[in-house]
Amino acid sequence: MNKNRYFFTGGIRFKIFSMLLITILLIIAAYTAVFFYQSNRVEKLVKDTYEAQEQLYIESGMLYQRSNVRSNAVAVFHKEMFHARNILILLVVLIVGIGMASAVSITKRITDPLNTITRRVASMGIRNRQFLMEDVYRTGDEIEVLAESFAKQSARTRLYIEQIKRVTAEKERIGAELDMASRIQVSQLPRLFPPFPERKEFSLYASMTPAKEVGGDFYDFFMIDDDHIGFVMADVSGKGVPAALLMMVSRVLIKSSLQNGNSPAETLENVNNQLCESNDADFFVTVWVAVLEISSGKGLAANAGHEHPVLRRAGGSYELQIYRHSLPIGVMRDLPFKQHSFQLNPGDSFFVYTDGVAEATDGDKELFGTERMLDALNREPEAQPEQVLLNLSQEIHRFVNGAEQFDDITMMCFRYSGPSGC
Repeated sequence: MNKNRYFFTGGIRFKIFSMLLITILLIIAAYTAVFFYQSNRVEKLVKDTYEAQEQLYIESGMLYQRSNVRSNAVAVFHKEMFHARNILILLVVLIVGIGMASAVSITKRITDPLNTITRRVASMGIRNRQFLMEDVYRTGDEIEVLAESFAKQSARTRLYIEQIKRVTAEKERIGAELDMASRIQVSQLPRLFPPFPERKEFSLYASMTPAKEVGGDFYDFFMIDDDHIGFVMADVSGKGVPAALLMMVSRVLIKSSLQNGNSPAETLENVNNQLCESNDADFFVTVWVAVLEISSGKGLAANAGHEHPVLRRAGGSYELQIYRHSLPIGVMRDLPFKQHSFQLNPGDSFFVYTDGVAEATDGDKELFGTERMLDALNREPEAQPEQVLLNLSQEIHRFVNGAEQFDDITMMCFRYSGPSGC
C-alpha cells in the first residue's frame, strides 16, 4: 500500500467520512468566526454608547452609577454570549452526530452491496461460474442495475462456456473418428515393400501422406495372374469420412473387376455404373488404371479424369504424357471410357500421382506445380522407385516449408527391368 496516501483516496466509506468531516469543520470555523466577529462588534457598540453618555452621567453626578451600569451590562452581554456559544456548540455537536449517522447509513447502503458484489465476483471460478441476484443488491438505484448487469453477463458467460464444452467434446469426438478413419484408410493400401520380392522383372514403390482431413486418395497394385499386374491411382472428390468410404468401395470394385479379366476400360464402365446406383452424395472419382503384361512389357491404360502420368524411357528423363482423358467415374451412368496401349522396355519407368502433389501450397499460396515435380523426379532419374519418391517428397516438404496442407499427397513409381530381370 502507498504510504503517501492522499486524504481523498481510499474506499467510498473513507471518502464520504472525509468529505463530511471537512464540511463540518468548515461550518464550525465559519460559525466561530461570525460569532467572535459579531460579539466584538456588539461589545464595541456598548462601549461606544456608554462613552457617548458619559458626559450626561457626569453632569448628573451619577458617574459611579454609570460605571456600575456599564459593568453590569457588559457582564450580562458576556453571559448571554456564553450561553449563545454553548447553544451553538450543542447544535454543532448535534449536526455532527446526525451527519455521522447519516454517513454511516449511506455508506453502509453503498459499500455493503458493492463489497458483496466484489466477493461474489472474486469467488467465481471453475465450480461457481454464475453470479446470482441477492436481496442485498436490491437497492433501487445504480447498484441494483450493476448487479443485474453482472447477473445477466454471468448467465451469458455460463451458457457460452457450456456451448464451448459441447462443441469441444463434439470436435474431439469427430477428431477421434477422423483419425480412426484415416488409419483405416491407410491400412487398406499396400504398405509392404518390396511387395513381390521374388519378382525380378520390376520394382515399384508407393506412398500416401494424408492431409489434416481424411481424404479419398488411394493407390493399389496387385497381381492379376502370374504374368499380369494391375495398377490403380485414384482420387475421390471431397473430404471426410464419406470420401474415405467411397474410396474403399471404389478400390474393391476396381480390383475385383480387373482380377476377373476385364480390361481397364471395361473396369471403369462397370465400376462407374455401380457407383452411380447409390451415389446420393454426388461424389465422383478420378482414376488412372493400367494392366501390364510382365513378360512383354505391353500394357493397357485408361484415364478417367485423373492427372497426366509421367513416363521415363531408359537413359532419358521423366516427361508428362499428355492426352485426352475420359470423364471421372460416378458422374453418370453408361459412360464410355477410352483406353490406350503402351509399351515398356527394360529400364523404362512411369510415375503416377494425385493432384495433392502438384497442388501442394506454400505460405504464399503458390502451388508446387508440375514443373517442380519433374525437376525433382529428374534429380536422380536412374534411381530406384523408392529413392525417386523420397527425392520428390523432400522437395515438396522444402517448398511448403511447414504450411498446412489440405489434400493427400499420393504417389507411385514403377520401374520395368524386363523378363530377364536385368
